[in-house]
Amino acid sequence: MSQGPAGGDTGNLGQMLSVAAERMSGSRSGSEDDTLALVVAGAVDTVPGAEHAGVSLLRSDGDIVSYTPSSETVSEVDQLQSTYREGPCVTALWDEHTVVVDDLTAEAWRWPRFAPEAAAHGMVSMLSFQLFTRGDTLGALNLYSSKPASFALEARSLGGLFASHAAIALGGAQHVAQLHQALASRDLIGQAKGMLMERFGLDDTGAFAMLVDSSQQTNMKLVDVARWLTGQTATQVGNGKGD
Repeated sequence: MSQGPAGGDTGNLGQMLSVAAERMSGSRSGSEDDTLALVVAGAVDTVPGAEHAGVSLLRSDGDIVSYTPSSETVSEVDQLQSTYREGPCVTALWDEHTVVVDDLTAEAWRWPRFAPEAAAHGMVSMLSFQLFTRGDTLGALNLYSSKPASFALEARSLGGLFASHAAIALGGAQHVAQLHQALASRDLIGQAKGMLMERFGLDDTGAFAMLVDSSQQTNMKLVDVARWLTGQTATQVGNGKGD
């Protein structure tokens, strides 16, 4: 757990943020999971008072998913917020950019199901930041402490700046993941077009038109039609039934 700048001295704040940012940008794979792991580790190291951390993402289907929690307890507490649809994380996702909780044992009026159970798990203080709003995904960085009133103004300020760095890094990882997915889809459609061109003597435009027509007729996405076609052809070849 980071102790933060001693005595409230924020002179090394920039250096702390720089180290955290370098750590987050140092992920070679650029995957979302790797970036989330770095976000969590960096938050615990950087924000004064933070003993545990986790990142929660609200998916388009409504599920709140906990990623790379720093401990099993964090995973369990994050799951409580997802199950009950209440807690500092949920509030940060939907209503407030930053939620500070000094003592969960006194917050049953606000989160009647979550607060008592979280306190029973040993989590007393919480600090949640909305990370970003990108497409159909919302995210929150959740910091936890077993002690009351752990997140003073200094921690809130540093945490807010850190969350901004985390949001940028995470947004970049999502962009990379989406780019990889788009390239994979393009390659798959290209393979399917090549198969149709060879089998039916079509040109590139004709093969693509056949894929589009099949997509419309079956109510399947174009890439799913291409995936089915390439899979079927591979199966036939494997069974010795290819032309």
